[in-house]
Parts: sequence; C-alpha cells; structure tokens
Amino acid sequence: MSGDDFNALFNPLAQRAGIERRVHPHALRHSLASALAMEGKPLPTITAQLGHSSTAVTDRYLAKIAPADLVVQIRDRGRL
Repeated sequence: MSGDDFNALFNPLAQRAGIERRVHPHALRHSLASALAMEGKPLPTITAQLGHSSTAVTDRYLAKIAPADLVVQIRDRGRL
C-alpha cells in the first residue's frame, strides 16, 4: 500500500473519528513500538516486528518515542 493509498483510506476515517492531527503510516509504527514496549515485550521481538536491522536501531527509536523510565512507569501503573 502506498502512502497515497493510506492517506486516501485513513484521513477520512480520522476526520470521522474526530482526530484533528494528520494521520500517517509512520505514526502506526510508533504506536506499535511503544505499545509493545509498554507491554514489556523483549527488545528483539520489537526489532523483528518493525523490521529493524538491529536491536540498537530499535533502542534508539524507542528512546525517542518512549523513554525507558516512562515505559516502566506506565507498564507498572496498575501494580501500585
């Protein structure tokens, strides 16, 4: 699916859902990566799912979107 195909499909759905921000394919990758990290999935699993060449790439990627301490705090919030 091309970026144009994605936008043609998702932008109208986002508008109907009341999402005001631009929806783009890479945001879904960010959402998946941070959700897997918050669930405590191992880094190699996240790396494989994203198709990254190494865990170092995924680690840098997650550091930008989900700092490790924040991931732990969010994951553990129900355990307090």
